[in-house]
Parts: sequence; C-alpha cells; structure tokens
Amino acid sequence: MPTDTAPNSAPQLRDDAAHSRFVMAVPGGEAFAIYRRVDGYLVISHTEVPRASRGRGLGSSLALALFEHARAQGERIVPACSFLDDWASQHPEYGDVLAGGREEAE
Repeated sequence: MPTDTAPNSAPQLRDDAAHSRFVMAVPGGEAFAIYRRVDGYLVISHTEVPRASRGRGLGSSLALALFEHARAQGERIVPACSFLDDWASQHPEYGDVLAGGREEAE
C-alpha cells in the first residue's frame, strides 16, 4: 500500500509568480513563502504554514525546498523572514545559496 511519506518523496514547491510567492501543498492547505526579486537576489520576507499543521516540521520542509530551488536556479536568497534566517543559520551546508554566503566571500 503506498504512503504519503515515502522516503524519496519530497514536497513539491511551486512558484506562483503572479502572487510573488512559492507554494507547497501540505496537510490542511498550503505552506508558502512570500518573495520579491531585488538586484538579482531572492528576498524571502515571510513564510507561513497552516495553523493546524504547525509543529510538524513543514516549515523546515518549505525552507529546504526554497534553498534547493534557489540552488538549482543559481539564485541567492536574502532571508528577511526570521524563521528562514534561523533555519539558514542551522544549515551551513546551504551557505552557498545565501546572499553574501561562503561562495561569494571567497
């Protein structure tokens, strides 16, 4: 019987450019990150998970998807959202994706 938590399944991030946000379907609705592009950077100003789904690691899944997306697109993130800034500080392996990150400092 298939499950929704297969080890290789990752939540799908969708760029809703018309509303300047990235969206990820989660139990209870959608998690999202509001962004704007400024001087070639992806500035993430707010992230949100549906209230009923909080505390399950979905915010971290959203953050991971955002950083993976940015890395794949060759973009740099400015984490203007406190949650995303904290997540980035706990995941130095994504320092190359941060504006002013390791790669830019070298």
